[in-house]
Amino acid sequence: MPRDFTEETRRPPQGGAAIGRIEDLDPIEARAVRLLRLWCDEGHAAVAARLAPDLDPGPARAAADALDALCRLCAAAGRRPLMRHGAECACLGADEAWFARLVGHGSEAAREEALMLAMAFLEPGAAHDAARLAEALGLGLRRAAISRPRLH
Repeated sequence: MPRDFTEETRRPPQGGAAIGRIEDLDPIEARAVRLLRLWCDEGHAAVAARLAPDLDPGPARAAADALDALCRLCAAAGRRPLMRHGAECACLGADEAWFARLVGHGSEAAREEALMLAMAFLEPGAAHDAARLAEALGLGLRRAAISRPRLH
């Protein structure tokens, strides 16, 4: 599972260093980071509940399932543990930026770009699955953005 990075830590672990702010991401990428954090804190059901107002039950469940599978894949096949900041933190960590961009490429159905990013963080055998899951999640978040413009 992704590990927490708190600002009380003197030196951020690899991947936990703040490189920006969530507000600087595009809405779909920002939402992907927020959902990653929610998944870490409260699990799959909380993500599905958060997506339910924006999507019909089937697509909401499919997007939540894709996030769940992607997070589990990152935990199982990551070259190192994925780091994330706290739920309310405005900072964007390096690993969170990677995750956001992965889902961002997925939301654009840019499979080769998503695959290239996945290969940088995951074991080679998991990269194709990660790109496919990122696309399922990203397209679900894009659908949510269309049905209800307020993403945050």
